[in-house]
Amino acid sequence: MANFEAHFTGFHPLQSDEDASPEALMLARSRAALSWGRLQGLVAHLEPGVAHLLAASVIHAQLCEALLQAGHAGAAAQFDLWFCCLAAAPTEGPHVFARPWGIADAILAELSLARWEPVARVAQQLRAAAGSDHGIVGPADALSPREAIALAGQLASVAEQHGESTWPLAAIDDLHTQAAASAHFAPAEPEHRLLEFPGGPMAFAQPRARPPLWAIDLAAGQALSAATPGMVPLPCPGALRAEALAPWLWPRERDILVADALTACADRLAKLVEQARTRHSHMTRALAALRSNSRAPLLYCSRPLWSTLRSCCTQRPAELAAAPSSAAIGSS
Repeated sequence: MANFEAHFTGFHPLQSDEDASPEALMLARSRAALSWGRLQGLVAHLEPGVAHLLAASVIHAQLCEALLQAGHAGAAAQFDLWFCCLAAAPTEGPHVFARPWGIADAILAELSLARWEPVARVAQQLRAAAGSDHGIVGPADALSPREAIALAGQLASVAEQHGESTWPLAAIDDLHTQAAASAHFAPAEPEHRLLEFPGGPMAFAQPRARPPLWAIDLAAGQALSAATPGMVPLPCPGALRAEALAPWLWPRERDILVADALTACADRLAKLVEQARTRHSHMTRALAALRSNSRAPLLYCSRPLWSTLRSCCTQRPAELAAAPSSAAIGSS
């Protein structure tokens, strides 16, 4: 009986019969290392204009990812409008606890201190332009956005490789392990409330605050760069997924999910790099005929608020040249 109990200790009904194969884990990690290495090669030597556009795109992606994870799907879809105060933040359902302005302000405050200068500069410009009177203080929650970012930073500061030289991104595994053991970041089981009705008592699931995994996305680049010197510490939107923290996963199953999420995140950021290069090249060709001290390129890259995030990267040069302010600047 003792052996029977020991064998089924920790059994979960959703757990697979056996762990994934070592070959599958090696393949997933190889893909992640290749994608991450390619990303670092793209980011290592960027022109200042390309770096500015990339930083704006990365911040935009991180803000939208955080709002989606927090349950603000409407705010993420209309981010450019409500961030510029051109539209009110959509009313969310009962499962949302933190206000979208609180999340956005906390992320911009953290990225203002980023070690990669382009990200820090763009975040500082956005935070200064957004102001602070947007109803940041929201409903009482067990963990505010700023507290979540602080706790995620503590996890990243202790995440390091543990002698596994064949896997250069072992810090991300350690970050997942710490998050799974944390009461603040691990997915919580829904609580139930028993109510008495004439027909008998009924149990209702209570809404729980979603784990702020987006805060660990902010710190993932810091953890990876600390474990691998020379790596650019970029925010990693979507690098941490709730399914990789499930308690019933086998060790290699969890590691495969972690590697797949990191691969998707690296490919997403690499695509943003290529888009930034294309847009910067387009802008350079379109504005090359202007005088050397014209402020039109600065206007193109530093349109306030939503333009700094995304519209400055997608605005057609012909539309910019047709704008009265741009024409005045270019001809003055």
